[in-house]
Amino acid sequence: MSNGRSLAIRSRQHRDPGRRAGNILALVFLTGVAAGVGGLLGQNLVETVRVSLERQYSEREAATEPDTTNAPATGTIVKIKPVVTNLAAPRDVWVRLGASLVLGTGTGGDEAMRSHIEQDIVAYLRTVTLAQIEGAVGLQHLREDLNERAAIRSNGAVRELIIESLVVQ
Repeated sequence: MSNGRSLAIRSRQHRDPGRRAGNILALVFLTGVAAGVGGLLGQNLVETVRVSLERQYSEREAATEPDTTNAPATGTIVKIKPVVTNLAAPRDVWVRLGASLVLGTGTGGDEAMRSHIEQDIVAYLRTVTLAQIEGAVGLQHLREDLNERAAIRSNGAVRELIIESLVVQ
């Protein structure tokens, strides 16, 4: 009989609505405390990051002066005709390259020099494969190679070749 009585007492304890309500209230209270603490810590973290970024930005602005090393002091920009040719591989891929030349001071962009540079660009592009000009690194290599070719062809009159457009079809 004592076993039957203890089971009845246990089952009444689990059904006690006051105890169940107390557990729910404790759960709600702890959830509210956790949400409040999490919100305060989140705000503190956001504020700390904002202050740190502002400090870094102001330090960088104060330390950095305008960079004029890449800007030409004086010079002339001359547009060349767009170049259309096919690539070395695959043969059915065509490229259209629009570019301008930055000439040094005191150098005139004569038509013969521009024509020779255009021919060099065509000759170079016919040796390039599609894989070589894909992506940012490929475009950078293409730009460097074309700059070098233009400077050599013009005997140093061309400071830079600016690629304005590159369409691969």
